[in-house]
Amino acid sequence: MTGDEKLSGFSKEDHIIPIITLCICFDKKKWVAPRSLFDMFGKVHPGIAEYVDDYRLNLITPDEIEDFEKFSSELGAVMEFIHISDDKEKLRDIIKARGNESIHVNTVDMINTYIGTKISTKNAKGGQVKVCQALQELIEDERAEGRAEGADLLAKLLKAIQPGSKDLDKALNATDAERKKLYKKYGIVD
Repeated sequence: MTGDEKLSGFSKEDHIIPIITLCICFDKKKWVAPRSLFDMFGKVHPGIAEYVDDYRLNLITPDEIEDFEKFSSELGAVMEFIHISDDKEKLRDIIKARGNESIHVNTVDMINTYIGTKISTKNAKGGQVKVCQALQELIEDERAEGRAEGADLLAKLLKAIQPGSKDLDKALNATDAERKKLYKKYGIVD
C-alpha cells in the first residue's frame, strides 16, 4: 500500500463488515423511552437536523414479542417467561405445551433472576432442567410456603385474641376473607 491507502490502512478493494448493535430489555414493563437519537431531541431547526445522523435503538423487549418460536436459542424461553410472569394461566399453558422440554441451568438462572422465581435446578441432569418438572416443583414450593405463612398468621391471631371471646370462635371458623379482617383488626397485617 502507498499514499492514502497506506495512511488509512484500507485499499480501494477492501470492504468493512456492517455491525448491528442489538439491545435486549429484560423487563416486563412496556418500553416507553426513546428509540432513536432524534427521539431524544427537543425542537431542532430543520436546517440543522438534515446534517445530524440519527441512531436507532434496535431493541428486543418481551412486551412486544408475539412469536417466541422465532428464537433459535433459549433467549426465547427467557423472554417468554418474562412476558407471562404475572399470568398464572399462561404459565400453566407453557407447562402443558413444553412437556418434557429441557433448558440449560444458566437459562433457568436467568429466568429466576429476571422474574424473581425460584425454579429449582437441583434435579438438573447434564446441565439441563426439565421445564415441566421444575415448574411443578416451583408451584408445590410456593403452595407449601403459602400454607406455612397462613399457619403462622393464624397462630399469631390466636395468641392475640382473648380466650373465650367471640373473635376466637370467629377466627377458628372463618372464611379467608373474614380471617383477613381479623388479621387487620389485631394488627397482624396492614
